[in-house]
Amino acid sequence: MPEARYENGSIGTPPLTKIEAGASSENIGEGRGNNTESIKSPINSESDEPWPFGSQSSLDEEIGSGARRQSWSSRVISALHLSKSHLSGSEKGRVDQIIRSLNEYAAGYGKVAGIENLDSDFLIYRKFGWLHNYALLHLQDELSQLQAELERLDKWEFRDGDSIKLVSRRLDYGLRDSRRKELVADVHKKLAQYDDALLRLKQIQALKRPTERAQRNVHNLISNTQSLVLNESEWIREGPDLAALGCGSESGWLNIFLEDLLNKISRSMTKAIFRDREQKIKTGDEDVHLVSLDRLDRFVRAWITIVAAALLLVPVYILFRLQPTNPSEAERQSNYQILTIFLFTLLFSASCSIFTQARRQEVFTATAAYAAVLVVFLGNTSNVMSSQYGR
Repeated sequence: MPEARYENGSIGTPPLTKIEAGASSENIGEGRGNNTESIKSPINSESDEPWPFGSQSSLDEEIGSGARRQSWSSRVISALHLSKSHLSGSEKGRVDQIIRSLNEYAAGYGKVAGIENLDSDFLIYRKFGWLHNYALLHLQDELSQLQAELERLDKWEFRDGDSIKLVSRRLDYGLRDSRRKELVADVHKKLAQYDDALLRLKQIQALKRPTERAQRNVHNLISNTQSLVLNESEWIREGPDLAALGCGSESGWLNIFLEDLLNKISRSMTKAIFRDREQKIKTGDEDVHLVSLDRLDRFVRAWITIVAAALLLVPVYILFRLQPTNPSEAERQSNYQILTIFLFTLLFSASCSIFTQARRQEVFTATAAYAAVLVVFLGNTSNVMSSQYGR
C-alpha cells in the first residue's frame, strides 16, 4: 500500500501541527504541571492559519444578514410550500415512496399477504362464527353449573347449615374452608372470559361480508399464483363466514357500477384515468384491474352533484313551462304541475336512499324540504299569473 505524501515532502507519518507539537513537548518534560495552558482553542489561537469556521459572532452576523435579505415574497412562497427543493426533480418536503411489487414476493403465505395488501377491498378473513359460538356455549354452560351450585349451597345453608353465612360475607369468607368463596372466585374468572367472548363476537358479527367481486378477485389471484395448496386455500370460499375489513366508500355499489360501465365502454381509458402509478407497480405482472378509490370517488361526487342540481332545476323549468296562459288551461296545467312535483319528489327521495347512507329520518327531512321548495315556487308563479289575469 503506498504511503501518503504530505505538503512538506515527507512520506509516511504526517507532521505534527503546532498544537500537537506543543502538547508533546509539554508531556516530555519532568515535573511539569498541567499542560492545558499550552493548548489553545483554535478560535482564540494566534496561528497564521485562519480558523475555517470563523468566530461565533461572525456566524451570527451572517445568519442575521441572510434572514434580513430574505424578501417578503420568498417568505410567502416558503409558507405556502411553493418553493422547490434543492434536490432535482422533487418538491420540497416530498419523499420518494418505496412501493413493493407483487413479483417481489415468493409463492406462499407471503404472496397471499401481498395480494391482500393490493387493495383495501382485498382484506378478507374468516370470522370463525361456528367456533366462536361453540366456545361461547361452553362458557355459558360452565357458568350455569356454577350458578346452580351456588343456589344449592345457599339453600343448604338456609335449611341445615349456618344461616349466618348467608347474611355476612365477612364471616363466611373469614372461614378457612369457605366453599362459597371458592365458587364466587370461579364465577369471576368465568364471567370475565364469557363477557369478553360475548362482546368480541358482537363486534365480529358486525363486520360486513365482502362483495362477490372482491372475493372472486382474491380467489383468482391465489389460484393463478399457486400461492397455497388446495386444502389451505379453501377458506376464501367460505362466503357467509368471511369478513371484509376494508372501509368501503360511501357509495360502494355505485362505484362498482360506474367502474364496470366504464370498463365496458373503454378499459384502456378507465386504466389511464382512474389508475395511479402506485397501483401499476403493486400489481406487477398479474392482470389485476385496480382503480384509485380517491379518483373514482371524486368522479362519483361530481356525478352526484350534477344529478342533485338537475333534480332541482329540471322540475323548476318544467313547472315554469306548464304555467297556464289562459283561464281555460288552468285546471289541466295544474294537474300536470302536481304530477311533476310528485314524480320529482319521489325521484329525489329514491336518490337520497340509494346514493347516500342517510338514515330514514334524514331522508324524510330532505324530501320534505325538497317538496316544500317546489310547492313554494309553484305558488309564487301561480300568484304572478293570477295577477296578470286580473289586470
